[in-house]
Order: sequence, then C-alpha cells, then structure tokens
Amino acid sequence: MAGPSLKQWIKELGLKRIDDPGINRPVYRKPFDGRIALSAELEEQISISLREARDRRKLSRSKLAPLLGLSEQVYGRYENKVSRLTVGRLIHFCEVLDATPEEIIAPAAPHLWGRTEAKAVLLLGCIEKLRTFDEETLRDVFCLLGRIGETCDHGDGAPAVNPSCRAAVDIPSDDGKP
Repeated sequence: MAGPSLKQWIKELGLKRIDDPGINRPVYRKPFDGRIALSAELEEQISISLREARDRRKLSRSKLAPLLGLSEQVYGRYENKVSRLTVGRLIHFCEVLDATPEEIIAPAAPHLWGRTEAKAVLLLGCIEKLRTFDEETLRDVFCLLGRIGETCDHGDGAPAVNPSCRAAVDIPSDDGKP
C-alpha cells in the first residue's frame, strides 16, 4: 500500500516532534494555539473532566464507583490521575454518567474538533445542539448539509429526506428498510 511518505504525513497533519517525559521517547503531536500538551497535561485534564462530569450530575464517588464495577478507592485513582483510562473504560464512564465523549475529551484536546479555538468551539456547539434534535430533524439537517456540499443535491426538487441521503449514512427508512 503506497500512501504518503512519513515526512509527507507529518507535514500534512502539522505534527511536531516533542520529547514527552510521560512517554519516555520522542513522539509527534499536533500543536493547538501554538502549544503542544504533554501526556501528563492530557491525563490531568481528563481527570478534571471526569470529576466535573460527576459533580454536574451530583453523584458522589461512593455512588458512581459501584455502577462502574469499581471500589471508591479505585475510581478515585482516575480522578486523581493515578490511573489512565482505557477507551473501553471511557465509554463505560460516558454510559454511566450519561456524558458525551466530547464532554470528557474536548477540554483536553480541543484540536480534535478544529484547527483553531474558534472552530473547535463552533463545532462542539453544533454537536451539542444536534444531540437535542429528534431523528426526523437530524435527517433534514443531514440532507441540508449534503446539499450544501452537493452530496444530496440531485437537482430534482426532491424533499430534504430522500433515499440517496438516507443511503449515504445507512439510515433506515420509516419502514425499517435502508
């Protein structure tokens, strides 16, 4: 498989080589607003996000830990950045806290949502708003966005929710068929 060279890939993504003491070897990371967060800073921010998400829901550690299958002491290690989250554990936290991945991860890595702070804030705001829409409204928004990008625009004056829009994201029709 050909693909871009390593140098091309690094340049395309705007990655910078850093020596991260938390990883004990050089790694490539993406700067955001002119700086690169080290792994320890990311872990600290994720720990803060977990604690803030729990606090917003007015749950104590003693109530939350058993829902995760953890002792209160072990759960505390995540909030105190002693233990690192696996992706599976992060998903479980989101399920139990009724939190979005953006709520937990975005404060640590806003650059995953935009190259600038303004774009990240806008995209995260859009995602938050989209989560409040019912399925029909989401279909309409999806097709509107498709027409803006000319993905769903067939020039036939078809309604916003048309079969090609539905098929583009494997959305089943109202009768349960794609």
